[in-house]
Amino acid sequence: MGGGGRRPGRHGRRRGDTADRGHEPLSPGVAPVGRCGMNAKHHIGTLCLLAGGAWALPALAQDGAVVYGVVDTFLTRIDAEGKAPATRIDASGAAASRLGVRGTENLGNGVKANFTLEAGLNSNDGSGADTYRLFNRQAWVGLSTGWGEFRLGRQNTPQFYMNGKFDAFGGTTQASGWNNFAGAALRVDNAVGLFTDVAGVKLHLLWARGALAGAPLLPEVAGNRNWHLAAEYERGPWYLGINHEDVANTALPYRVRRTALGTSWRFGPAWKAFLAVNRERASDRSIDSALYSASVLHDFAASSSIAVGYAAFSDHQSGQGHGSAHQASIQYRYRFSKRTMAYVGYAQLDQQGSRNSFVLAGAAVVQPGARITATPGGAITGWQLGLTHVF
Repeated sequence: MGGGGRRPGRHGRRRGDTADRGHEPLSPGVAPVGRCGMNAKHHIGTLCLLAGGAWALPALAQDGAVVYGVVDTFLTRIDAEGKAPATRIDASGAAASRLGVRGTENLGNGVKANFTLEAGLNSNDGSGADTYRLFNRQAWVGLSTGWGEFRLGRQNTPQFYMNGKFDAFGGTTQASGWNNFAGAALRVDNAVGLFTDVAGVKLHLLWARGALAGAPLLPEVAGNRNWHLAAEYERGPWYLGINHEDVANTALPYRVRRTALGTSWRFGPAWKAFLAVNRERASDRSIDSALYSASVLHDFAASSSIAVGYAAFSDHQSGQGHGSAHQASIQYRYRFSKRTMAYVGYAQLDQQGSRNSFVLAGAAVVQPGARITATPGGAITGWQLGLTHVF
């Protein structure tokens, strides 16, 4: 997926289809989730059995196995140029609705075994969020020591973990232009992941063969290889992160390379500013784009905040499906508690040329009816009111 309006799911995600971001607005310890299609009833039943089993096994509980989840549902009104206005209830606006099981076993000598199984849900109608996978969000097992962690399986990419640190909107909701315009891959199949820390710099390396995001399963061949390398540094009020990814797919005649750089700075007790840029290119030059994002967050108190932001997508190619775009947004969040939050926002997205691939999305808004496009070169405006609860 890139600036040329290519089919979604090939080299990343559909624009705005974040399937959740690395920033969780309520519980930083909870990892992200996201339609089980024909086997939806079977999948949901399996999840319930797993959830009940995890609570029923005291031996596992003593070693740290837990069931966790998020329920995020929102009401929205979208006016897309050339389309009738739409008022809907949808899922996964600020955080992806999900159900997961996560566990740790202490093996001694500073070594731990870890696993995560995480499935996405559409909390507006109870369906699953991935047609092809039960545990579409994460399904991995690994070992950790004092030097870092090693993981095998379906995993979140480095860019997933960094997006929420690049954006005052947490890299989610309709209000995030970074969310709606960026095309980075957010999770991958058949992956080997490494996390470590070198002199205060956090490093994340991921190598995989297979599908990305919610795309159909792909064979483990060199033609479906992708790799990701990221570095993060944080000191006091300042944060800096950079990620590069190189993605191939046997169905397409080119590779996509993306580099994202983001920074944030907290000044005073109540203000935080964010800047980010993303560069995306295809090896055959059919995709050549840049994304720039600036946003500011103000905390009124421990329970409420307001964010404003602007994002500009610059398409350096021309022709059918091409064109630049920009978005301006504002959002207010109120925390009733550490686990329950309400959010309300407004966004206006303008497209140019013949582009109409962008939508006002959210953390993991995957149902087709919720992804409302405008006519080519058309504008989209949207209001969003949502409620998030974590458990």
